[in-house]
Amino acid sequence: MLIALKSVHIIAIAIWAGGLIALPALLRRDDEMASRAAVVRLHHFSRFAYDALVSPAAVLAIATGTALIFFVVADDWLFLKLVAVAGMVGVHMLIGRVLDQLESPDARPASWKRAALLVGAIVTILAVLTLVLGRPSIPESWMPGWLLEGQGEELPLVSEGPSAGSSSSGRETPT
Repeated sequence: MLIALKSVHIIAIAIWAGGLIALPALLRRDDEMASRAAVVRLHHFSRFAYDALVSPAAVLAIATGTALIFFVVADDWLFLKLVAVAGMVGVHMLIGRVLDQLESPDARPASWKRAALLVGAIVTILAVLTLVLGRPSIPESWMPGWLLEGQGEELPLVSEGPSAGSSSSGRETPT
């Protein structure tokens, strides 16, 4: 089960990351293409790739990644990885916004916007890969204080041992 979950997660991440890198190059302007028909075909292909491939892969990657959290020990690198994944989600949403803007006939995305989307995608993807593969130890001074402090309460669904929360009859006792 765990191997299948990890496999699906890795495949989904590969499709998502590949799409985030490829889509900015597909956001072409009219003056960069041979004809208006070519621009329309490219826009339709870009929209299809975004809606039918990249977005479902992103949802699947996030869903399987969330499920995998229950199988790993949550070290400090995981929190930074989640921030980097949030950056990937942000780039994904910005690409979708540019695709929406291309629906208008007079839309002309600037080349600097495409370059910024590409750089953002590469930086966030490399950050995720670096954190996952390297699993660096993060100094406590980098963490916000609220993340390191407890609230003085026990965590729900966490027992302190095999007999915690149960009586001799085998039923749980309310806490």
